[in-house]
This record gives sequence, C-alpha cells and structure tokens, in this order.
Amino acid sequence: MIVDSHVHILPERVRDARAEIALGDPWFAVCHQGDRVIATAEELVDAMDEAEIDRAICFAWPFADAALSADANDHLAEVQRRYADRLIAFATVNPTAPDAAREIQRCARLGLRGVGELNCDAQGFSLDDPDIDAAVAASVAAGLPWTLHCSEPVGREYPGKGTTTPDKVARFAMRHPDLLLICAHLGGGLPFFAHMPEIAELCRRLWFDTAAAPFLYEPSVYREVVDRCGADRLLFGSDFPLLTADRYRRAFDAAGLDASERGLVMGDAAAALLAL
Repeated sequence: MIVDSHVHILPERVRDARAEIALGDPWFAVCHQGDRVIATAEELVDAMDEAEIDRAICFAWPFADAALSADANDHLAEVQRRYADRLIAFATVNPTAPDAAREIQRCARLGLRGVGELNCDAQGFSLDDPDIDAAVAASVAAGLPWTLHCSEPVGREYPGKGTTTPDKVARFAMRHPDLLLICAHLGGGLPFFAHMPEIAELCRRLWFDTAAAPFLYEPSVYREVVDRCGADRLLFGSDFPLLTADRYRRAFDAAGLDASERGLVMGDAAAALLAL
C-alpha cells in the first residue's frame, strides 16, 4: 500500500476567497501568495491516480480562526466519507483555543483520524504553553495522532519556515509521551541529533514525514533517518500540491533504501500507525 502522509486540500470556496482570507491570516497569505496552487479533494484524487498512490492523509490549513477551522473540519469529514477508500482526514484545531478539546472530540465523532497539520507560528501558540495540554489529553483519549509543522533552525529563509525547531519539539514530545506525534518536514532535523542516546530513544517513538524535504536536503538525509530511527519511523509525505510523488521516489532510490525499507517509508509504516 502506498500512503502519502502529508497533503493539503481545501474546499473550492476557500480558493475563491483566497484574497479575503489572506487579509486576516498572515501565514495563509505568505504561503499562498501569487499563483501558488490550492487543491481540492477531487484534484488530489486525480493526482493520486496518476502517481499510483492508494491512500492520502489530508490536512486543510492551520487556520488560527475557529470558524475557518470548524468549516474545514466539516469539509474534511465530508470528503473522507465520499472517498472512504482513498482519503484519511486530520482535524484542523488551534490547540490553545478555549474549545479545542471539544472540537477534537467532535472531529473524532465525525470520523477524522488525527489532528494536524498544527503550526505554532500560523496559529499563535507555543509548545511550552500548558494551555495546550487539554487538547493533547483529548487527542490521546480519542487515539488521534498529531502532525506538527517543524522547521530547521539553520539554512535559508523561505515562505513557511517557522520557529518550531528540534529543541522545542523534543521538549514537547518528552512532556507528552502518550501522544502519537508525527513531526512534519523531518522534524526540523531532530533525527540528526539521534547520535545522542537520549534523543535516539525519543526519536524511535516518533514519526517523521518527508514533506518538502527535496527543497532542503540531499537524498542522503533519508538514509540517515532510517539508520538512526528506523524505516518504520519515516513516512513518505509529498506536501501536495507543493510537490508530487515522483521527486521522492527518485530521492529514495538515490538514498539507497532497500525494498523492505522503501515499503515501510512509502506506506507500510503509516498503515500500521493508523491501522489501515
């Protein structure tokens, strides 16, 4: 089974209201400036067919606004029902919102399978803020993993680079050992610190997706994560519509992943995590 663990879809009405939403959401504005593509569920499924991808884990956008988030969640629940054999939806929640725990519980009842992609910079929260603990507890109780937007602390600037760096991610994960945590964008480089025994132990209970990694790293990065953390901890995620699957397939070949490792990365690990 091929599973793309990181894609973004939005309803047509969001695409039509792009300029209006951008006025009130700086992160959305930066990441969707110009002609950057906003994809619908239908366009995603077409792209999956072309790339021979079986399932996809879908996020909307890390809106700070509760109304936009709730609308996105209703839409995700509807497309998940419509494409039940193809799409897996994660809830859009601001974890410091007063009703965050209730929204997570509502989304679990709707059948959504996780929470994410959460983004501290976009949604205005800190991983050290105790106000997010109720949202974590609600997610753990419902068995919903989180996908967290992470960023590397070095290198060039680009739209979407944030401040959730490996040190912050590690502290958060250590505080919440019961939370199933997927660290997007290779955890901002957290697995590279797995030469430290305590970080290696931590990383082997986390997952790291590959979203947007071809923009930042040489293919050897995948070999490093597999060797340090295990192939069952690395999840292929394209960040569609930003990138397509072919670029990752070529990079996994260049990284020298063997058939077993590649099977885990391309879908088996995600299928096990979500009991697909």
